[in-house]
Amino acid sequence: MNDLLSGASQTYDASSIEVLEGLEPVRKRPGMYIGGTDERALHHMVAEILDNAMDEAVAGHANRIELELHADNSVTVRDNGRGIPVDPHPKFPGKSALEVILCTLHAGGKFSNKAYSTSGGLNGVGSSVVNALSDLMTVQVALNKELYEQSFSRGIPKGPIQKLGPIQNRRGTTVTFHPDPEIFGHQTLKPARLYKLARSKAYLFSGVEIRWKSAVADPDTPSEATFHYPAGLAQYLTETLSKITTYAERPFAGRVSFEEKYQIPGSVEWAINWTPAQDGFLHSYCNTVPTPEGGTHESGFWAATLKGIKAYGRG
Repeated sequence: MNDLLSGASQTYDASSIEVLEGLEPVRKRPGMYIGGTDERALHHMVAEILDNAMDEAVAGHANRIELELHADNSVTVRDNGRGIPVDPHPKFPGKSALEVILCTLHAGGKFSNKAYSTSGGLNGVGSSVVNALSDLMTVQVALNKELYEQSFSRGIPKGPIQKLGPIQNRRGTTVTFHPDPEIFGHQTLKPARLYKLARSKAYLFSGVEIRWKSAVADPDTPSEATFHYPAGLAQYLTETLSKITTYAERPFAGRVSFEEKYQIPGSVEWAINWTPAQDGFLHSYCNTVPTPEGGTHESGFWAATLKGIKAYGRG
C-alpha cells in the first residue's frame, strides 16, 4: 500500500490548492463544460452561440439568424436581435457588459426573468466557454445605430471595446470564432452537421428565418440555404414521415400559450402521428434545445396525451 502512495506528494496543505482565475478552468478541463474535445464537443461550440441567437428570436426580439462556416474553420453567427449590452457594467465600471459576459463564467442576462422569460442557454455560460476555447473570437454589436467591436483570444480581451461609428439598417449581435487547435487538434467543423443543426432550429421555432452559408465544399450539403417553417413541428414531422404510411393524413398538432391561459411566460407546441410502418420515436425539446433524456415536460405531456386518448375511446 505504501508503495502505491510513494509517488504522491508527501504533504497536503493549503499550498496544494490550485486557484484558477477567469476562464482558466475551462481550458484546463474542457470536458466539464462541453463534454470533451471530440467532434461532438467541437460542434457543440456552434450550438452554444446559435442557442443565444435563438433565445433572442423566441423572446420576440429577432426574426432572422445567419450561420456561416468559413474556409478557415471559423464560424459566424449573426442575429438581428437587441444586441449584447455594451455599456459599463455596474460591478465592473472599467469593463463593458460585453466583456464581462464573454470573460466571466457566471455572468449573463438569463439567470433571472428580467431580460428573458425563457431561454435555451445561459448567455454568460455558453458564450464564455466558447470564448475560452477559441484562439480568436470577435464580437460586433449594432446597437442604437452605432457599431461596436471587441476581440478576444483564449478568453482574454485583445483590447477594450471599440466604437466603430454610426451604422444604419442593422441591429443585433455578430459572433465569429475559431476553435483553438490547442484544444481540438486538427478536427474541423462539418458542413453537413451544421446544416442539419440550422435546419432543426428553424423547425423548432416558426417565427425565425435561418440563413445558412458555407465556404467549405461538401457534395451532400448546399453551400447556401434559407430555412423558414411557418408550420413548425407539424411540418417537421410531416417531412420526417413523408415516405412512411401514417394513420392520419395530418399530424395532431397545436400550440398553447401559457401567457394567454395562465398569465405566466412560456408555451408548449406538439405534433403527433401514428404509423404501422416502423417503431415509434420521440424527440423532445425545451426552449429549442434537445432533451434526449426526457424530463417532466416530456412525461407530463405523454401522461396527458394518454389520458385524453383513453377518455376519447371510452366516450
